[in-house]
Amino acid sequence: MRRRRFLHQLGSAALGTALAGCARRPRQRRAGEPVTLVFKHAKHPRYEAVSEVIQQFEVQSPGIHIREELLPASTDEQHQFYVINLAGGAADFDLIDMDVIWVPEFARAGWLAEITPHLDDAVLAPLHRGALEADWLDGRLWGVPWFVDAGMLYYRADLLKRHGFAPPATFPELRDQARFILDREHDPRLAGYVWQGMQYEGLVCTALEMIRGNGGAVLRDATTPALADAATVEALEFMDGLIRRDAVSPPLVSTLNEEASRHVFQSGRAVFMRNWPYAWRLVNQTDSPVAGRVGMTLVPHFPGHASKPTLGGFHLGVNARTPFLEEAVKFLRFLVGYEVQKQILLHVGVLAAHTGIYSDPEVRAAMPWLPHLEPALERVVARPVTPYYLMISQILQPELSAIVSGIRTPRRAMEIAAQQVRHLLAPAEAGL
Repeated sequence: MRRRRFLHQLGSAALGTALAGCARRPRQRRAGEPVTLVFKHAKHPRYEAVSEVIQQFEVQSPGIHIREELLPASTDEQHQFYVINLAGGAADFDLIDMDVIWVPEFARAGWLAEITPHLDDAVLAPLHRGALEADWLDGRLWGVPWFVDAGMLYYRADLLKRHGFAPPATFPELRDQARFILDREHDPRLAGYVWQGMQYEGLVCTALEMIRGNGGAVLRDATTPALADAATVEALEFMDGLIRRDAVSPPLVSTLNEEASRHVFQSGRAVFMRNWPYAWRLVNQTDSPVAGRVGMTLVPHFPGHASKPTLGGFHLGVNARTPFLEEAVKFLRFLVGYEVQKQILLHVGVLAAHTGIYSDPEVRAAMPWLPHLEPALERVVARPVTPYYLMISQILQPELSAIVSGIRTPRRAMEIAAQQVRHLLAPAEAGL
């Protein structure tokens, strides 16, 4: 029912947009005239550096002009824009900046141009392998990673040193260290472990690191949920226990997103924090109360298993309806090239998808903390690569939130979620 409702709503929105789009004047290639590519992207941190990169491309590619059109900061609003406009047949923008989880969805819907014939190994081989896997569907390539992200564990290095601890490798170690420190610091404002527990995609990312770090999964195969499996339920019982049994994570985690978690940790009110690499610069800026007293390491796992950081980041694709496919692909190749990726890493502050950048001497000198990130980038795991991921996430979010809020037991929440995912994927299995 969720899937049918989603498709019905999508169809209604698409019809309205398609009708409105009939009044748009289609862009055409005119002999001898310059081509203007429209690049839709989010306003990433320090995005003016992206504009500088665009100017460099225009100098190198006379006859091609790039016009940036910024999308809202909210990924939900970005997704809504793309769904409404692409389903309505919009051809007035060419290059698309997408969350990694949207690529299979957009490709299955026919909204992305296949770029397999246009990119060879010289372009693709240096790109982060785990991130690039999310861009393939049915043996064809629909996008490329622009920058990548991986979940990380931040810790108060001064507190761990004071109490004789090394950074925890497992979740039980994290829990025990946090409880030990809280019992001896006697600071009522101090929390043991903060993470993204609000009902949104960030909660799914956090839960996935616990589930996979215990050998569990969301899907056993393309159509079979693994949510009610013992390994998955056990991991979420531990997550629930952090709040209600161990009092290591405060109840307010149910209201925290990335930035709210960072503010708690950066103000000195938490021993551990799960977040993305972007937070490193901020917690160590000169006016931060914890500057110079923070460490960063792999997200923990459970004994007998391995750390499985969740893959984040944004990818680039080409609108299937662009009249300027050749020029759009040329610009895409430019954006994932070595020099541009290096500039984006150094000046925008996001992690490059080009793996060769991390051994660059200039990058190493400017970012001495990068070695802490490389193990995470080697182990990062994409969220389930399926055209139905967004709907699976919409099923998971309220059930995971019910666990965090103490409304449902992990077992019952995952039984409900598994049943809904099974119904969602049944039409896909039947080819509907």
